[in-house]
Amino acid sequence: MKKATRARLKQIRELLKKKEARDTSGLFAAEGVKIVKDIAAKGLEIDAVLVSHAFAGDKDNKALLSRLDRQGVPLYAAGESEFNRTSSLQRPEGILALVKKDVTPRRVLPDGNPAFVVLCDGIQDPGNLGAIIRTAAAFGVDCLMLTGRSADVYNPKAVRSSSGMVLEIPALAYPYRELDRLKKRGYRIFVSQADRKSGMDIGKIKKVPPLSIVAFGSEGKGVSGEVRARADDFFYIPTRENVESLNVASAVAISLFAFGKNRMNKEA
Repeated sequence: MKKATRARLKQIRELLKKKEARDTSGLFAAEGVKIVKDIAAKGLEIDAVLVSHAFAGDKDNKALLSRLDRQGVPLYAAGESEFNRTSSLQRPEGILALVKKDVTPRRVLPDGNPAFVVLCDGIQDPGNLGAIIRTAAAFGVDCLMLTGRSADVYNPKAVRSSSGMVLEIPALAYPYRELDRLKKRGYRIFVSQADRKSGMDIGKIKKVPPLSIVAFGSEGKGVSGEVRARADDFFYIPTRENVESLNVASAVAISLFAFGKNRMNKEA
């Protein structure tokens, strides 16, 4: 195990703080024992792992470090104060991994293949975005589209909230005009909204076509005019009248459960 240099620690701090650094390097940082274990178990490409001296010296961590070493992952160690200054967590766990980003081509929906898509429009809270990624993976979503000023899926808070599922599902930023291309291919766009007057109760949606996009916006503003103009259907989740709206991550979970039950197969 090598001693982490100042240059290496600086690189990690920049990856944790700056989207530009993540985009330029093609790397992102995943912090915490569980996430690093999951990434190692899946055989995903890890560029390097940084641990604190205390973590490296704990016998309970030997198995994980041995696995990483067998996989050929470069291991670096830093003192407690150095590690804590580098980490973005208030209570660092003593380990973080630098992982190769998903380099899926920009168009991840090949012609002829039906896909279930979640559209995140202007969702700026990385914690919410990470939770949505985790939910989307759980319900078999094929792709996550990001439009407007959405958070970076590789933001460290998004990575943590996704429980490391950020590499399980393609999640890429698109211009709004990409929706026009998809609509021409037969995709139907369902838009979530709080207003009950112009939308349909989600419980009344009984048939969801195989080519479907379910769109969600920020809690404060909802979806943008660009998405609303391209929508085929609006829906709402019925709640008690004194509840203004659900957290967007909760709304996504409820919606994907409902849409998944009613999604038609390709032949239907």
